[in-house]
Amino acid sequence: MGVVYEAEDTRLPRRVALKFLPDDVADDPTMARRFAREAETIAVLNHPHICTVHDVGTHEGRSYIAMERLEGVTLTVHMSRKELTTPEILAIARQIAEALEAAHAKGIVHRDIKPGNIFVGDSGHVKVLDFGLARHVPPGSTVGHDGTTVPGRPIGTANYMAPERILQLPLDPRSDLFSVGVVMYEMATGTLPFAGHSPGETVTNVLEHDAVPVTKASPERPAALEHIVVRLLAKRPEGRYASATALKEALDDAARRQQSTPASRLWRNLFRR
Repeated sequence: MGVVYEAEDTRLPRRVALKFLPDDVADDPTMARRFAREAETIAVLNHPHICTVHDVGTHEGRSYIAMERLEGVTLTVHMSRKELTTPEILAIARQIAEALEAAHAKGIVHRDIKPGNIFVGDSGHVKVLDFGLARHVPPGSTVGHDGTTVPGRPIGTANYMAPERILQLPLDPRSDLFSVGVVMYEMATGTLPFAGHSPGETVTNVLEHDAVPVTKASPERPAALEHIVVRLLAKRPEGRYASATALKEALDDAARRQQSTPASRLWRNLFRR
């Protein structure tokens, strides 16, 4: 959604991330509106798990967003470096859920949760990025076609898109929870639950087929993790957790169960030594 530079804020002693629209779309009114909406959305969401906006402006006629500079890598890179443990998966998912809880409380649906938009710091701290596709949906209401998506061709990444997003039904915060389920599945198994050989096949899989169970794809994963993922990947929103808050509670419960297992206690004892 943009070209990002590391820059120095000359007014304050800090390094920042400076985001511009790519040259090839800088004059596109639709992209310009989306870019402006991203800045406005993030500015409203002051939360430790959401990237902070410091400033907006123009330079030589080009709009920019000045954001906090983060140390770490995207979740895509993080997953490529090692196999994540179950406690790591639960901790990352919990922080994503916290960010979404804050966004949904403000009536904001992210619409593009995926590993490339999740940043993992060196200490494991997670930040949700890129609200360029976000839409405002006041709590208790619904919003249908928003004018930024071509009818019959929803904008986003099909592998992580909820069925109702593909079908362009009214927006629902629980669409973001479906995307979290896909991300958790990928962290747990190293594969995508609905990936096809073509975009059309992927869409069909999302709409019609169930994913291979987590514990079948990765037998070492606990049933509690699989239970959460299965519920998040429900085809209809009402089959998922009612909110990001409810998801947080389920993740906390799974984490407590994980800590109470004999293997977990053994590892904790070994680390103490």
